This record gives sequence, C-alpha cells and structure tokens, in this order.
Amino acid sequence: MADSFHFSVNIISRGKGKSAVASAAYISGEKIKNEWDGVTHDYTKKQGVISKEIYLPDHAPEEYKDRKTLWNSVELFEKNSNAQLARNFIISLPKELSIEENKKMIEEYVQTNFVKEGMIVDLAIHDESREGNQNIHAHIMTIVRPINKDGTWGQKSKKEYILDEKGEKILNKNGKPKTRKVELTSWNDKGNVEKWRENFSDLCNEYLAKNNIEKRVDHRSFKRQGIKQIPTIHLGASASAMERKGIRTEKGDINREIKKQNELLKNIGNEIKKITSWLAGFKDRLKESYREYKDQSKKQIENESGLFNLYEYLSFYQEMQENNRAELSFYGKRNKAIYDLKRYASGINYLRENKIKTISDLQGHINTLRSKNSEIYKTIKENSQKIEDLNKCLAYAKTVRKTKATYQEYESKKIFKESFYKNNQKEIDQHIRARNLIEKISGKKNLREKEWLGEIKSLEDEISKLNTESEKIRERYKEINHIKYAVEVVNKEYGIDLSIEIDKAIKRGE
Repeated sequence: MADSFHFSVNIISRGKGKSAVASAAYISGEKIKNEWDGVTHDYTKKQGVISKEIYLPDHAPEEYKDRKTLWNSVELFEKNSNAQLARNFIISLPKELSIEENKKMIEEYVQTNFVKEGMIVDLAIHDESREGNQNIHAHIMTIVRPINKDGTWGQKSKKEYILDEKGEKILNKNGKPKTRKVELTSWNDKGNVEKWRENFSDLCNEYLAKNNIEKRVDHRSFKRQGIKQIPTIHLGASASAMERKGIRTEKGDINREIKKQNELLKNIGNEIKKITSWLAGFKDRLKESYREYKDQSKKQIENESGLFNLYEYLSFYQEMQENNRAELSFYGKRNKAIYDLKRYASGINYLRENKIKTISDLQGHINTLRSKNSEIYKTIKENSQKIEDLNKCLAYAKTVRKTKATYQEYESKKIFKESFYKNNQKEIDQHIRARNLIEKISGKKNLREKEWLGEIKSLEDEISKLNTESEKIRERYKEINHIKYAVEVVNKEYGIDLSIEIDKAIKRGE
C-alpha cells in the first residue's frame, strides 16, 4: 500500500482577509511591510525555515527576486477589495529523504510545473520538529496574474461576446450583448490540482527509488485507492506547535484515536482476508472431493447428518492433541492438557454462542462480523468529520467575538461608513466570513460554543466505544482462526473425505 501525503492548494484572497505580503513574510521568516494597507508583518522570530528562494521565468524582471518588491508589486497592482493575490501550496515532503535530496526534488518540481508555465514561484522549506527532518514540508506561493513579455503585469482574463449561428451578438433581457469570461492562461484549469498532485507523487517516488527507499506515495485519496482508512484531521499551526512541545491538544487526541482505529481496521482486514481466502480454498477442495467420489455410497453417507460438522472437527483435533502429548514430560503433559482443554472448550463455546455448525454457518458469521466492522468504520469516519467541523465552528466563534465590537461600530455608522470600512477592512471581513462559515457548517447563525463542546465530547465518547467494539471483533477472529486451524490439521492427518458436506450444501441450495 502506498502512503498518502498532505498537498493543499488555496487562493490567497483579499476578500477573505488574506494578504500575499503576510503569507510571504510567514513562509520566509522575514519582516515585510505591506504598502497597500501599511501593515507590517514580522515573522523574524519564526524557527524552522531551512531554505527559501524565488524562481523567475525568463521574461520576469530581475527585481522580483526580492520578496518585498515582488509581493508589494502584486498588492499594489490589484485594486479590488476581493482581489485574488496568489496561489498557496503546502506540501509534505518525505522524511526518509535527506534535506538536500528534498531541496533538489521540490526545486525540480516547481521549475517543471510552475516556472516553465510562466509563473513566479516563492518557495520555502520548513522543518519545525525538534528531532529534525520529521515534519519537513514546503510552502509555495505562485502568482495568479501573468507577466507580459515586457515584464509588466498582464491580464488574467478577457470578455468575449457570445455569438449566434450567424455570427451576430446575442442580447440579454436588457438589450445588452451577452459576454463570457475567457481565461488567458491555463493556470486556473479545473484539472490542475489533480495534475499537480500526481506530478508530485510521481517525482517523489522517483527520488525515493533513486535513493533505494522502499516507501512509495500515492496522490489519490484512501477512498480512491480502495483503502479502508480514516484520514486524520488537520492540526493547524497552533496545535502542531503545542504537540511538538509535548503538550497534548484536543485535535492531537482525536488523531491518536483515529490512528488507533486505523491500526485495528488494518489488523481486522488482514484477518478477514486470511479467513475468507481459507474458506474459498476449503470449498474448492470440497467440490473437487465431491466430483471424485460422487459415485461412492452417497445415500448412505448423506444419512450421517452429524458427520463432518465443526463440532466433530474440534473433537477430532482434541483427540489428536492427546496422542501428541504421549512423549512429553509429566509437567509438559499436564501443561499441554490444560492448554488444549481450554482451547477446545473455548472453541465449542464460541460455536454454541454464535449458533455455528457448518462451514456455511461460519461463512455467514464472518459476513456479519465484516458488515458490523464496516458500520463501525463508517460511523467513526462520520464522527471524526463532525468533530472537525465543530472545531472549525469554535475557531470561527473566537474570531466573531474578537471582531464583534468593530463590526457593530461599522454597522452603526451613518456617515463615513466607507472610510471606516477601509481602515478596518480586515476585522470586518473576518467577522462576516466567520459568521457565514458558522452558518454554512452548523446551519444556524448563533454562537453555541457550550453546545458544540458537549457534542464533541459525546462524539469522542462514541468513537472510544466503537474502538472497544473493534477490539471485540478482533478477539472473535482469533477464535475463528483456531477453529480454522483445527479443521486443516484434522483434514491433513486423517485424509477425511469432505464431499458429503458440499453435497448437502448443494442440496440445500447454499
């Protein structure tokens, strides 16, 4: 199974209270003043920035090698309050590669995928872990407005008239010509994110293979890979920093619980594969035996209704163990007798408690366990998503309360409202966005932190109970494996003809 990796892409938009200068200062660990709004962003105390560089296409001005010049030029050129300023990437890098190999790989990646396409790229590599190379990741910022051949900023898109079959302009209800937006670059194509993820995955695997490392990565989600695994939730910068210092966080605890569940799912899945594979082979052998001996005394054998059921197998197996104890020492005989008796009693009790008698019954029982485990997996996945959504609501609620006074003052303004907005745009936009996101996630506008915290606690408790259920299912598979082993040993030792059991199953229509 190939590992997944973190690869997030988003747009840095002024309409969402974001700034290209602020992002550039953060990823580089520098102090930069935003000339558009006068705000200085100082991240000089930030640790973990191990590499940073700006890459230019051939036609870009050399002055844009300077981070302050580049991103202030972007900020000042974009006039709209909702302008898109840059595209932002966060990509986890394989800790198995050295820092130098990771640098070479990510540089090759940005040159091939972005610079070659005409984008300016601001790349920084971070490793914020105390151990070194344990949380290595790349921050990439790319321009979203193209640069003309003369080095000036170009157009992102243009309007194009919509024409009818005669080549004449189509008018709307107001009598004006209809137009459509035409992108002037391929940078915003819908398939780009998938393509960028796949290209990184391919390059990453190339570097891993070149360095004789067995690990491989896959750009597809667990679901698309056909892997039953619950993805962990995103910690965020604050929680990540606390976890690195050894301070447990709520999100960290959730991820630890999810990892525990994933390990259980993996183990149970392996057991299911072993047992279903054995059952399939067992039935094939039964059919083959039936074909070979179908002419021999079928009617007489069919009347032996108790023959070759699972209770008989366990009894045969127990008798064999008695013979195997003959040459052991006194203490060896005693200890093995106690062990064998416990296993025999445990197997018989399991069959009785679950009303299992035949191979067909056992198959149905395994199907039930599989369905139950799938339901557990589905519920934990849904609960984990709900917890993540509720944590987002709590974070947005903090933003709403923090910016409430400024927003209320803005709403109460009768004059100079536009001026007040310009001076306090960041806080006002953050307040509106946080309110809208809370409503989008929870379906209600009002803040309900106490209720959300209670719901998170209930969901976490349910996840814990479901993990306990998974543990119980795992224990059941241990018992089933013992029964399976006993059947195989008896078949091999006695050379039992099992055609009767399949014959009966065929007659029952199973």
